[in-house]
Amino acid sequence: MTPVPPLVSVITASFNAADFIEQTISSVLSQSFQNLEYIIIDGGSRDGTVEIIRKYESSLVYWHSKPDRGLAHAFNLGLSQAHGAWILYLNADDYFFDRQAVESMVPHLLENRDADVVFGQVALTPRNDVNSVSFPAIYGGPWRWKEFRLICTIPHQAAFTRREFFDRVGRFDESWRIAVDYEHYLRAGPTLAAWFIPQKVSVMRAGGLSLSNLLPSLKEWKKAQIAHKSANPFLVWGNYIARYFWCAVKGRFSRRRR
Repeated sequence: MTPVPPLVSVITASFNAADFIEQTISSVLSQSFQNLEYIIIDGGSRDGTVEIIRKYESSLVYWHSKPDRGLAHAFNLGLSQAHGAWILYLNADDYFFDRQAVESMVPHLLENRDADVVFGQVALTPRNDVNSVSFPAIYGGPWRWKEFRLICTIPHQAAFTRREFFDRVGRFDESWRIAVDYEHYLRAGPTLAAWFIPQKVSVMRAGGLSLSNLLPSLKEWKKAQIAHKSANPFLVWGNYIARYFWCAVKGRFSRRRR
């Protein structure tokens, strides 16, 4: 008997994303996998984002545009409207790699029904390159606790999180601004059942929330690591200092943008 495909919920949190959100929406609605629902949580955009969303509202399971308390709150609002067995958060300036992105991952979701998260890879592209065909870097690799406890290695734009994981560890903590998904996974500690699939799932524009200002990202990662005792505090601080100076040398600090 052929396994019944699971329902996959894709959630996009947006705020003043008119430059890119139409590409995001199109990449979701054009997916070859049919058992998919799409939810958009907009934080009260005033730049034309809402008008773009309205063009596609007949294909959305749910959407709204009203002020929220930040990314974690928007993620939770989306989750409250989702019915899927697996949840994926796709940023408003990112998009699926191709039409088969979700369909190609479904066999792995069926094979790993007890996993907390099944994730693939994200291709990085310059922020203003709308029709990229080549990608300077690929993010995502085999999950190892010893590495994950010191740096986030699960790209949420390519991560299918099982609904039961939220039931077990709770929803996203609104006190976090950047390390929202990382802190959420860290709650499970080394027992996190994470499975990596070497397939490109989505494309992420360089300069997003975490990449646009690595210093606040590093600080929040460190805070989450200490809060959940993922590693010895001396190791956490040593890792933070090393990565800080590496970023400083590379000159990668810039202004943050949601």
